[in-house]
Amino acid sequence: SGGHFNPAVSLGAWLVGGLSLPMLLPYWVSQLCGGVIGAALAKATTAGERFANASGGAFSSIGSDEQVPAALAAEVVLSALLVLTVCMGALNDRTRTPLAPFCIGSAVTAGILAGGAVSGACMNPARAFGPALVANHWDYHWVYWVGPVLGSLLVGALVR
Repeated sequence: SGGHFNPAVSLGAWLVGGLSLPMLLPYWVSQLCGGVIGAALAKATTAGERFANASGGAFSSIGSDEQVPAALAAEVVLSALLVLTVCMGALNDRTRTPLAPFCIGSAVTAGILAGGAVSGACMNPARAFGPALVANHWDYHWVYWVGPVLGSLLVGALVR
């Protein structure tokens, strides 16, 4: 499968020619199902009052409308960094490296450290969708879709 866990990364991979269009929709469905299953398992294994902590902060990072621009910008930039790392390190024939898994993990780690306090550093719509569905908490959920998709489109334009 190529280890795709993130709809934004799959979109970026498709945009740069690393994934065929007929496979994009099944990948997205599988990724969203994985997010829901993961969130359901997290909810089943944690006490009710602790589920918000187990979700990784995507529920409480954005508390007001004033925080939305910064959170959206963070999600765009962090997602673009992640998608660019995947596309250039694992997909591009000229820049592919055996260190791609390390580079991708480092990009995720750097994103979490840099943007965790701003937006929750989700960078993954499936990771946001699962907890939102399981907890039925949709406040500012759109940020976790729009930001990563815009980041992927930006990378697609840059790489192309």
